[in-house]
Order: sequence, then structure tokens, then C-alpha cells
Amino acid sequence: MSWRHTAAEGAARLLAAILAAPGRNFGDHVARRLYERRILAGDPEKLWRLEPSWVEAFSTHPDALADYIAARDATGMAPTDHLSKRGRFLALHAVADFIAQQPGLDGDVAECGCWRGHSAYMLATVLERRGFRGRFHIFDSFEGLSEPKDEDFPAGADRSPSSVKKLKETFAADESLVRENLSRFSMFDFYKGWIPERFAEVADRRFVLVNIDVDLIDPILQSLHFFYPRLAEGGAITLDDYGMTQFPGARAAVDRFLADHRPRGFLPVPTGGAVILK
Repeated sequence: MSWRHTAAEGAARLLAAILAAPGRNFGDHVARRLYERRILAGDPEKLWRLEPSWVEAFSTHPDALADYIAARDATGMAPTDHLSKRGRFLALHAVADFIAQQPGLDGDVAECGCWRGHSAYMLATVLERRGFRGRFHIFDSFEGLSEPKDEDFPAGADRSPSSVKKLKETFAADESLVRENLSRFSMFDFYKGWIPERFAEVADRRFVLVNIDVDLIDPILQSLHFFYPRLAEGGAITLDDYGMTQFPGARAAVDRFLADHRPRGFLPVPTGGAVILK
């Protein structure tokens, strides 16, 4: 038996064990199982600094990983690079590329929560390549997260005022920085404010793709209730935080929304995130 065959069998067994484990997201399972098997040599943080070749095989688009890395570097997001994020972004890339190629599917794109512009930059790259002619609307407070509710805290989380303040400020980025990061594209319109304060300004628009990355239950629900009725048939809403254990309110928001709405399709992404197809 060749070493390649042995390695493949070991990888298959490991993957089966990861997928069978209940309760946490795929990235958490990978980290724990690889650590247990000593593949990470006692350092689970190594998992979150993957070489591109580790995840290249998971993408069906020849430019997906290159687009992800170019957007990451252009927006200064290299310190946030890890397995779960790559999985979510490759799924987002695939959805955007599919939507952009659908004949007769015309409309705008929106993103709720952009941080420093990593996902927006990658999406704009895909859209530009496919000849997108609409506008790309970005909604963000540029001050971090809004006030979390009880549903937004994982079990046992530190709810002290200092910890909540740190959480809220984690994803803050100055608007001028984001504008500069995305300045090579001409498709963007920016709306500074807390969700849903400025949604009314695009109430007459039709959308083909909406990326929601606002982490918490209230702004996710508000975004879904506003954009889903304005989403074109065949369009998609992507939800970055669905299934992420550090933001349980994200899953609660989406599950609550789906209890009252029946989209054409709903696909949770194994590494975190989900897609709603109308």
C-alpha cells in the first residue's frame, strides 16, 4: 500500500469523525480533531494560518482563492485569515459568480456590515469580471456592532461592561479607510448609520445579491425583513455568521425568519454561513 493511499484513508476517517461530531461549526471540529491527532504538533493556532494550497482543492472557480487573497491583502485583513473564513468566502464567491452569470437577472448588490471591505472587494472583483452594471450599496455604522441582546451571547460568555464594549468595538473601521480600500471600483455607494436607519434610501431598488454580516440577532432580522421582499426571483442572500458558535444570535435570527418565509432554497455552509435562494 502506498503512502498516498494510507494518507488518503487517514484523511477520510478524520473527515468522517469531524462531520459526525454534533453541536459546533465545522471549523471548530477541524481545529479540535487535528489537535487531538497531533497533526498540529500541539499548536491549534497553526490551523488558522493555512497555506493557500490547503483549501485550493475546495473551490471550483479557478480565480476564487486568488480573488480572496487579493481582496484580503488590499484591505489589510491578513491577520483575520483562517479556515472557516476561507470556507465562507469561497462559498460567497461561488454564489456571486453564479448570480452574475444568470441571463435576465438584473439588479443591485448590497452588503450589510463590511468591516474593512474584504468581502466587498472580493465581490466587486467577481462582479466587475462578469460585466456587472448595477450599484453596490454598503451599509455600516463604521463604529462596530450595535447593542447585543441576550440571544447574542454564547453560554457562559463574559457579559461585563468592559467585555461587551470590547465586542462592540472589534469590528469598527473608519469610513474613510473603507472607502480608500475599495477606491479602485466605481460601483460603490456608502450609507453610514446603524441598521436599519438608512435602508429607506434604497427602498425602490431591486437586488440580486445581498451579503449580511452584522453578527447580531436584531440587525440580521431587520436586514432580512427589508431586503428579502426586494430580492429578485433567482437572487440570493448570503449570511456570513450563520452557525458560528461565537454569534448564536445569527442562527436564531435566520431560523426565526425562515419559520415565516419559504424561500426556494436554504443552504448552510459547512464552515459557517448560509445562503438563501429566492
